[in-house]
Amino acid sequence: MIPTDTSEVRYEFKPFKYSSHYWILKLLEGEREPVSILDVGTASGYLGEVWKKSGHHVTGIEFDPAAAAKAKENYHAFRVADIETFDFPYRSEFDYIVFADVLEHLRDPAAVLRRCIPGLKESGKIIISLPNVANWVIRLGLLFGRFDYTDRGILDRTHLRFFTLRSAGQLMDDASCEVLDVIPTPLPVQLIFPFTEKNFFRPMHEIHYALTRSWTSLFAYQFVMMAAPDPFRDPVESSLAGERRHSSERAVVNR
Repeated sequence: MIPTDTSEVRYEFKPFKYSSHYWILKLLEGEREPVSILDVGTASGYLGEVWKKSGHHVTGIEFDPAAAAKAKENYHAFRVADIETFDFPYRSEFDYIVFADVLEHLRDPAAVLRRCIPGLKESGKIIISLPNVANWVIRLGLLFGRFDYTDRGILDRTHLRFFTLRSAGQLMDDASCEVLDVIPTPLPVQLIFPFTEKNFFRPMHEIHYALTRSWTSLFAYQFVMMAAPDPFRDPVESSLAGERRHSSERAVVNR
């Protein structure tokens, strides 16, 4: 089931196989009973539309008013808020909290993750997707001295944070979360060349995905991660540890 309206305000729905949106939706397909989902950073609501039509209870948060105006009809509850400062007033309400293509736009993504955790039920999970700045295309560009921002993609000019597989794992650790699964996604060829969505190109996409899985840190375009709060970790202590590490890193840079 895919949204009927794909005329996005800025970011596009990626329904094609092996994209980040494909995997995020796939991770919830196994739920036989309705679940409660918090979609943080809804864009125009393409994920919320799928989940709502599937019978799940969906709450959305979006900062951009234009995107929110399009998105809110796809959610049972909706807030227009800046998640950098949003206090997440929810307590044990959600089976899943989803950050799809969101955390790279934040100044302090770990702090946002820590603030949202109390909203999860005891068995709740967090699902995120992050771009891989160590992708071979970016590495090749660096080899030739290029690190040019673009309107979308890994070097989207609105990205404030950049992640590798290792630093993505560190982000979840800073948020007192245990990573349960990591799924790599291939470069979204279908966005660049829409004609490749035809069945004729299906074997090419399968080979491309097999290559991506063979060397995740090099070929992944994005990482889709499922995580759960670590019951043996104190989020406050993790926050202090993260601050100590960042202070140490800044000190080294300033020497």
